[in-house]
Amino acid sequence: MADENSPAEMHSDSLYRRAISRRSVLAGAAAFGAVLAVPALACGGKSDKDVFSSTTQVPGTTAPSGGSSTSAKASGSGVPIPASGQVAIDFTYAATEGGRAKNPYIAVWVETAAGEFVDTISLWYSSGENERYLSDMRSWMSSSGGTDKSMSSATRNAGSYSVAWDGKDASGQKMPQGDYLFFIECAREKGPYEVISQPLTIAAVPSSASPADKGEISKVLMTYIP
Repeated sequence: MADENSPAEMHSDSLYRRAISRRSVLAGAAAFGAVLAVPALACGGKSDKDVFSSTTQVPGTTAPSGGSSTSAKASGSGVPIPASGQVAIDFTYAATEGGRAKNPYIAVWVETAAGEFVDTISLWYSSGENERYLSDMRSWMSSSGGTDKSMSSATRNAGSYSVAWDGKDASGQKMPQGDYLFFIECAREKGPYEVISQPLTIAAVPSSASPADKGEISKVLMTYIP
């Protein structure tokens, strides 16, 4: 994230160009092939208390608005995602620089294949302290409008984490089975910025996908269990 007193060029469009545009995301979704079937996996519910209860910290680390969007709503026209159905999103965050690094802002969210915002799965930022830096989360702000902060929590140290989507939209209604796009966006003050996106089919059988590592986010695994 840019420092408040940083020169204007720190806020240049160069970072934004590195973010995934809606058009390129949809193109990637169209090109995405079959996903892999995996065994059943138990994972927590949509609560940050549960989300971070089993995380592991990388050894050697130290302890510790808004745009516009179109939101998808649950539709009765499709087969709903099962009550027990959820997507576990595992990833590792590790700073690429030596010494003490600022903890990142990270957003994890889901959209329909058509690019409509569904729900924020997890949002790391210092609520009430540095909310001005949320504007650096360009893709999440553009998708959600910057108002969906129900899954917010404090920033985290380097480590491996798992969050879960329960198959519901932001209003708590189950979404229909189909193709979805999952995102991880990471922005760190005076550090790199990256967005990872991954299409995943939510149907009657388990599926998973592993997008490539990007910057300080690695070992991403997205697993759907009906």
